[in-house]
Amino acid sequence: MAARILIVDDSRILIETLADVLSKQGYGVESCNDGASGWERLVAGVEQKAPMPDLVLLDLNMPGVDGMTLLCRLRADERFALLPVVILTVEADSQVRLTALRAGANDYLQKPVHHLELLARVKTLLGWKLAERVQRQRMEDLIEAGTDLLSTLDPESVLQRVIQVAMAEMDAESTSIWMRDSDGRLICGAASGTTADRLVGARMAPGVGVAGWALQHRQPLLVANPQGDPRFQPTQDEWGGLQARDVIAVPLLVRQSSIGTLEAVNKRDGAFTSADLAWMEVLASLAAAAIANAQLFQALRGRTLQLQARNEELDAFAHTVAHDLKSSLAQIVGFAETLEQDYAELSNEELIRSLHTISQGGRKMNRVVDELLLLAGVRKMSVETKPLNMAKIVAEAIHRLADMVAEHTPEIILPETWPVALGYGPWVEEIWVNYLSNGFKYGGRPPRVELGASVQPDGMIRFWVRDNGPGLTPEAQARLFTPFTRLDQLNLEGHGLGLSIVRRIAEKLDGQVGVESNVGQGSIFTFALPAVSGD
Repeated sequence: MAARILIVDDSRILIETLADVLSKQGYGVESCNDGASGWERLVAGVEQKAPMPDLVLLDLNMPGVDGMTLLCRLRADERFALLPVVILTVEADSQVRLTALRAGANDYLQKPVHHLELLARVKTLLGWKLAERVQRQRMEDLIEAGTDLLSTLDPESVLQRVIQVAMAEMDAESTSIWMRDSDGRLICGAASGTTADRLVGARMAPGVGVAGWALQHRQPLLVANPQGDPRFQPTQDEWGGLQARDVIAVPLLVRQSSIGTLEAVNKRDGAFTSADLAWMEVLASLAAAAIANAQLFQALRGRTLQLQARNEELDAFAHTVAHDLKSSLAQIVGFAETLEQDYAELSNEELIRSLHTISQGGRKMNRVVDELLLLAGVRKMSVETKPLNMAKIVAEAIHRLADMVAEHTPEIILPETWPVALGYGPWVEEIWVNYLSNGFKYGGRPPRVELGASVQPDGMIRFWVRDNGPGLTPEAQARLFTPFTRLDQLNLEGHGLGLSIVRRIAEKLDGQVGVESNVGQGSIFTFALPAVSGD
């Protein structure tokens, strides 16, 4: 759209002459013959939302409202405060021109007006006007983008939105965001442009490249020919194979801590300017705040979900433990009262059976307390993982279950060798004790349990116990490792601490648990631990 120029002058001849010159250059020209009508034209344009002039040529000496008065009105009204004004005057007195400039005129032309001088002044002022308008629009876009960013609470969505804004405004061949990991390395979290697929997920060592330098020094950069700049260690990973002509890199700062770098490579039309750098700095500030805000929200959300799960777990825990302890205690009290009241009338066999029941109840309560202590320890303790002698750990677990082995006479099948995993021996022994005791109690009659292990492609070792029991439905399998779900709710005996402990131990050791089962075909209980490197 052609620039519009308003001429305010009382000389009809001058207006026609200037209009002819300007129209031939493609400008749209309007005119008013005095200051009052000029003011009315501008105000009406604003109120009626009509196209406004981009520049005013204003004569100083006019009857009624003169040029100086109109100029002062324009500068006092925020609607016209930035409208470029060129004063036209026959006065050769420099003091007059200086007074006009101080009042807010952008430039002046002395009458008679030379055509080339007129066109030069108009072109310069309209160029400034256009640049100011573009910059203002970019800042308005930034404010809108900032509002959008700060309302986005997903970190990945924030990164994608920042890249979209940067790509649209910078007119670059490539834009990217590099985030700092715990080791100080840069990882490309989002990118746009022809090399986006190669950039996302790429890694760079600390301080490498323009992005690494900006992050390390916490300084914004506009660099021409970055591959030849001695400050950097260039790497093609930074630009996905692009030949970088010019690069802007701005650190993402949160409370003076560098969390990453926002980068733009190769302006498509020309080269990046200091205005581009200033714009990127503002975007980077908004992006850093939005990223930190989203990360904080996600952390708080995760913490809230964790606390909610913990509260639900504690509620189930209280019911489970109370049920098990109360059940055992009721047995102890009941048989103790029977002994107290009917001791003289009971046979030796009945006395022995009652005492056995009391001692059995006491042992069960003791096991519950031991498991509670273990569960608390797993939650709070930090242990050093080491290569495990799994044959020795399994042998100790079987030894601890000697009473159950004597009671159920299971067939136990062990592998000849075990792969070496990383873990904490006492905790892994508890996993085997729980899995084996379940196999003895809920297996076939007689129970048959087979133990084994296999190395997985992901670097984990999967350990397993297969039994010959009745098997479990998919619904029962889904509930097995739910914290403190009682096994007797699955039509089995026992308290619900064991498998909860197993899951907690495996997760604390960077592993996981699982079960595979079909009704009528037995069950396979598994746990996985990291393999020792090189094995």
